[in-house]
Amino acid sequence: MPAPLRPEDIYRFRWLDHVRLSPNGEYVAYELRWADAESRSNQSRVVVRRVLDPEPIEAVVGQRHDHGPEWSPDGSRLAFVSKRGAADQIFVLDLGSGGSRQLSSLPEGASSPVWSSDGTHLGFLGTVISEPNGVVDDPRPPESGDQVRRTPVARVASTLDYKYDGVGYRDGRHQHVFVVSADGGQATQLTNGAWDVGGFDWSADGTRLVVSGNADEDRDLHRETHLYTVDFSGNLEKVATGYDIVSPIWSPRGDVIAYSALNGDEAGLLDRMWVVPATGGTPRCITANLDLAVGDGVISDMRAGHGVPMCWSRDGDRVYFPASGPGATAIYSVDLEGNVRAEVAGQRRIYDFDVSGGVIAFAASDTSDPGELHVVMQGAEARLTDLNPWLRERYIAQPEEHSFTAPDGWVMQGWLLKPPGFDPSKLYPLVMEVHGGPHAEYGWAFFHEFQVLAGMGFLVFYMNPRGSDGYGEVFRRAVVKDWGGKDYIDLMTALDQVIERTGVVDTARMGIGGGSYGGFMTNWAIGHTNRFSAAVSMRSISNLVSEYSQHDIVLWGELELGPPPWPDPDALWERSPIKYVREMKTPLLLTCGEMDLRCAISQSEELFGALRLLGQTAELVRFPEESHDVSRSGRPDRRVERLRRIAAWFERFLGTQTAERPAGVAATVPPAPAMEEQPALEPEPEPEPVAQAAVESEPAPEPEPEAEPFELPAPTAEEAAESEPVVVAESQAPEPEPAPEPELEPVAETVAIETPEMAAPEAPPEPVVAEEPEALADTQVVTTLPVEPQPSPEEETMHVAYPAAAAQSEPSAPSEPAPAPAEPTWGEAPVPEPPPVAPAWHEEPAAAAAPTWEGPPAGAPGSTWDQEPAAEAAPSTWNAAPEPAPAPEPGPIAPTAPPPQPSSGSTIVAWPGSSAPAAARPEPSFDGDGAEAATSIMPAWSPPQANATKETLALHALQPDPSAQGEPAAKLTFETGPFARRVVGIADSSATVGRAPDNDIIIGDPATSGHHCRIEVRGGAYWVSDLGSTNGTLVNGEPIIDKQIDHGD
Repeated sequence: MPAPLRPEDIYRFRWLDHVRLSPNGEYVAYELRWADAESRSNQSRVVVRRVLDPEPIEAVVGQRHDHGPEWSPDGSRLAFVSKRGAADQIFVLDLGSGGSRQLSSLPEGASSPVWSSDGTHLGFLGTVISEPNGVVDDPRPPESGDQVRRTPVARVASTLDYKYDGVGYRDGRHQHVFVVSADGGQATQLTNGAWDVGGFDWSADGTRLVVSGNADEDRDLHRETHLYTVDFSGNLEKVATGYDIVSPIWSPRGDVIAYSALNGDEAGLLDRMWVVPATGGTPRCITANLDLAVGDGVISDMRAGHGVPMCWSRDGDRVYFPASGPGATAIYSVDLEGNVRAEVAGQRRIYDFDVSGGVIAFAASDTSDPGELHVVMQGAEARLTDLNPWLRERYIAQPEEHSFTAPDGWVMQGWLLKPPGFDPSKLYPLVMEVHGGPHAEYGWAFFHEFQVLAGMGFLVFYMNPRGSDGYGEVFRRAVVKDWGGKDYIDLMTALDQVIERTGVVDTARMGIGGGSYGGFMTNWAIGHTNRFSAAVSMRSISNLVSEYSQHDIVLWGELELGPPPWPDPDALWERSPIKYVREMKTPLLLTCGEMDLRCAISQSEELFGALRLLGQTAELVRFPEESHDVSRSGRPDRRVERLRRIAAWFERFLGTQTAERPAGVAATVPPAPAMEEQPALEPEPEPEPVAQAAVESEPAPEPEPEAEPFELPAPTAEEAAESEPVVVAESQAPEPEPAPEPELEPVAETVAIETPEMAAPEAPPEPVVAEEPEALADTQVVTTLPVEPQPSPEEETMHVAYPAAAAQSEPSAPSEPAPAPAEPTWGEAPVPEPPPVAPAWHEEPAAAAAPTWEGPPAGAPGSTWDQEPAAEAAPSTWNAAPEPAPAPEPGPIAPTAPPPQPSSGSTIVAWPGSSAPAAARPEPSFDGDGAEAATSIMPAWSPPQANATKETLALHALQPDPSAQGEPAAKLTFETGPFARRVVGIADSSATVGRAPDNDIIIGDPATSGHHCRIEVRGGAYWVSDLGSTNGTLVNGEPIIDKQIDHGD
């Protein structure tokens, strides 16, 4: 039985990000990250590979702090960021010679390189002292080589933006745009002053740049952001004004600039796409008919908040952007007339992408994997990487999707994870998790914390209450100035329904936890109900009065929470969890980073002190030096310790054992709280919105029938995930045998382009204000000072403009999607009679395109937290050696040891050569790192003849591999059993393979990933699995991905 995940598995994960295609779409560069156990640090490197050939190449040798790759317009060079001293600097790698050159040398560091369209210059962001009176520096030299400067003598704040979470105290330093020759030389600073540049991009002719920021006086008191153009002499010209402008990108035609921004100065509004003439004028909203926010609102604990990747098509007719729907983030495109089209979707979180040369490359996470690299070419999708194959040997709980109906009719989405060996006749302890934001969302993404808890024996329940992203603007705004109101009702009502619906929850052993806004809600819940036996409040808020002007996003809080607490603090005090501290009887664990500038540690200290003075059970865990983002980008040993503390707290007060259900006794469901428990704060008048252009859209679809009440399916074994058998080098360690990878699928089958219109509830949701583009800089770009959007207390995002590569081209449009089955319309409420009037503060846009969200996969059996995996035959991997014996992890508790870290000696710095002829193709071999040597590409097979006669041969009678004589053939590789390591050939690509119980067979397809399909024994049955082949695998003439086979198939 597979072992569950544990906290220390953080050291085994490999994370992929910052995907960039070469201008011709032939190569892809990305950054690979991991947590190093020995140094207890987060490390990264840049990887380059040919899109159609599994040849990963470490672009830069010997460095473990390289990230942010960007291609030159001709594809011959790669700019990247590397930390080889105290601060990050800009480097350029020549891909032909392998030589690199440092282009920046700013004492405070540099980030975000962007090439000019002619490839002669690079722009980048650099941190410089702009307010000398903002700090009294210590004049002595740094104490160590990795220290930029000593702790200052004094810090002086005169504006609200003197600090930013994840960056720290600004100390009079600001972020500005620099330009430097691509051949090296002195960098020129183009912008200056006591303000910050958020994003930037080059003009098509390379003579100017567009930057976003606010250079006005009293900028810290206003949420407006401006777009400026700046020339090489530093002359600024204002082009447009908006709210929280991010990711400006200049059209390759040079006439317009596109960007993402809010539609007003209110909380909860959607981020939308805008265009403005490059010479200035009135901005036009081109996604007014899409009721989804531009950006990635789905959260997990695998990575920090991401920016908003956007790019133009090569002809400048369309803009590609991400948008979050119900539980998922997809890639869309829109033309200048406002016609939106879904490009890539599905039940997953697409968190980064690029478009070039007719190819879409993207990084995506699903519920089984932290993230892999995918490409879409000619209407078909393929996965290129397999970074975490070891996860296939672990128990990964698969979420069961539920829909819930609030007392006022709103329909909401949620998920339930089940523990290993789930028995529906037993009762289980349950942990309910609440996401932060509040304008974020849970979804179809991998969550380590949830998997650890499920593996221990807990049911893990999470859902998206009103206020969450992904369900339209009305739903999103329904929590503003109503924290602890209807959002709390939604959570408790959904919990009641899952208890009643499943009948497997031990209601005497339930816990609740959450971070940021989720921490606020955890604190609020235990002050209003005693149904929970344990609670974990992470980086939380307990007192809205003291928090109001204390955090780093004061203007956002003013719009989201309500008017200031002076002269009358009563409204905010009513919504402060600490007011109800005398009602809190639930044992509470509080965790927080000591450098959290978003939800200050004083908020946790206040509640902890009050609870202890009242004699209640409480514990406060502080993480030195850590920011609000400790769970996603903190020091690895602190991330591990945080998970251990959370798991131990719930185990201590809930237990992990199952309980017998007494005969004839049904699950007990406490009464739902009344909808009017807390009055909502009075909304303020809505300001005039920014002018929008009226755009036509496709007709709205007919409404789908409401789904039948959800019945939980019996759990089935979830078979292994996709694989990339040959690319062992990416994880830098030999790994167990990968499971099958699905074949290429038409994109049209993964997307649908209709967005259901969000119906208003019977009583309109209380208006709210302020939005929170969640912003946090990559922890390795330590000098980036994000300033553009005011993010929410949950996930912070570094907003950096992504360059519109001159050679980008628009991929072919997908074919028409198949109609989706009827299912709940998330965020929708029944339409009362007569129809309700929309709230005055919201003018609802027309329905527009959005993905169709498929049903949940079934759960899989597994083991309990303390149970060791059952003994089984050690699997083999295609050209992979056995995993080495683990070494102990540093720390007070000996964890599961991490695999060997990536070798700094393995490298191919020269550009990979062209494919060799098929006849000269070498047999697979191993290099020093255990990765398969690079092989060339052979033509794909021709489809088999329809009237081909089947012929069956004994395995030992098959002829030697005929590909050595240049004949097209399938290759059979025996991995175990009496024919192990033997390679034979089949002259026809359609064949019946004789089976033996001790043989796992790989059918090779050199035209794609190197493999075609696998035949293996699982639990006494035979299975055939496609491995991402070009023409697919057929069983009895039908295409399959993973299928059990019988005699004669």
